[in-house]
Amino acid sequence: MSYLLKKCLTTQITHVIVIPMNTYTFKNSRCMRYREKEMDIVIKRIFKWLDINFEPVIMAVLFYAITILVTLQVILRFGFSTGFSWGEEVARFLFVWLMYFSIAYATRNQRHIRVAFLVQQFGEKIHKVFMLLGDVVFLIFSSLIFISAIKVCQSIFKYEDMAVTINVSLNVVYGAGVVGFALIIIRLVQTVIYKIKNFSESMEVYENYAGVYTGAEEVCFFPKSDETLKEEAN
Repeated sequence: MSYLLKKCLTTQITHVIVIPMNTYTFKNSRCMRYREKEMDIVIKRIFKWLDINFEPVIMAVLFYAITILVTLQVILRFGFSTGFSWGEEVARFLFVWLMYFSIAYATRNQRHIRVAFLVQQFGEKIHKVFMLLGDVVFLIFSSLIFISAIKVCQSIFKYEDMAVTINVSLNVVYGAGVVGFALIIIRLVQTVIYKIKNFSESMEVYENYAGVYTGAEEVCFFPKSDETLKEEAN
């Protein structure tokens, strides 16, 4: 009798322990999957935001910094016969960085000047092939310039070349070439992948002029269109 009682109690205790553990494990795994999905969504949103806004935000900051610095320098020079000894050099450095970020942004949005009169005489498919080849050649060229820019920065670091009016290495300005062409390469890779995926689409979608089909109009500080406002309201 005592043996049967022990077995019964052992069985009950085992069931009491095992069932909640299995339930907890199931709920925990489901919660982990839900959190992973949420994390994936957040990461995708961050990358999408950076893809659309990275260059425009930095360009805006650099542009306003140059404008404020140059304006203040002019006021101090002509109004008070003084000024910053480093103002003009820093403004030039900022302008160089602005230029490279602008090139990368123009590459993303397909805004570089093209002479397409000859290729437009062929059929649409051949025209698309030439456009894709043009981007590949641009990618190879940018990669070579990127390597050359790294070598220039290494040379400046080796010989310790310094700026004239501020005690900083000239890599502060020449580094813009490395960062700029790195961004250009990334944008060209994105463009090539986009065109391969959309090769069968219409020429307007394939060309993606001004980045219309890749969110160029969704920059965070751009005024929103009426259609966007309606979509958000719905």
